[in-house]
Formats: sequence, C-alpha cells, structure tokens
Amino acid sequence: MPGWGTGSFENEDAQKWLGKLSALRIDDLKQILGRAADQSDYLEAPDASIVVAAAEVLATMKGAPPEKLPREIVDWTTKGGSTAEINELAVRAVDKVRRNSELKDLWLEADGLNEWTAALQDLQTRLSS
Repeated sequence: MPGWGTGSFENEDAQKWLGKLSALRIDDLKQILGRAADQSDYLEAPDASIVVAAAEVLATMKGAPPEKLPREIVDWTTKGGSTAEINELAVRAVDKVRRNSELKDLWLEADGLNEWTAALQDLQTRLSS
C-alpha cells in the first residue's frame, strides 16, 4: 500500500475526512461511529479509515490524543466534550474495523497487520481510559 502508514491519519481517506472536519458536529461523529459499530456487514476501507479518524477525535477530546495530532483535530476539539456513551460507541466501531474490514485485509496482505492492530488497540485503550 504505497503512501500508507499504520497511523490513523496515514491514508488518503482519513486525510480527506480531516479536510471536512471543521463542518461536522459531535452528532455527525456519533452517526459515523454508530453506523460502523452496528453494521453487520464488512466495512470497506474508506469507511473504516474515517471511523478510525473520528475515534481519534474523541480520544483527543478525552485528553488522550495520538502521538501525531493533526491541526484540524486541535481546532475542532474546542467545540466541546465527548460522553461515555459516544466513547463506548467509538470503541465498538474501532473493534469492528479491527476485526471485519477491508482495511484489515489490506494490512494483512501488506504484512503490516501486527503494527496496525497494535495502533488500533492503543486507540481503544485511550478511548476506554
């Protein structure tokens, strides 16, 4: 996967979504995460990348940002705080990405699954703490 990395924002889909973040509200993030968490189907890579990026926004709002924090998130998180309910939703959505998504399969093919899985588990821990 040329040009990709295992970080939450090291892909084109997450980068595009960050460009739209300023126009979103917390309810929009809740909708993104809820669709993924409650969907029984396989998540396509673009949707999975956006779920991870949205979950990183919530982790940042909790005071547990990623190591490489995009400026767009810093600016957006001044809009308010997250709730235990939406954080739990984010944990479930990230778990769905980690277990049943095209993104997982792409990392398996690229021999980066262990590093990518560790990054998602770290995100889930930051959301849960």
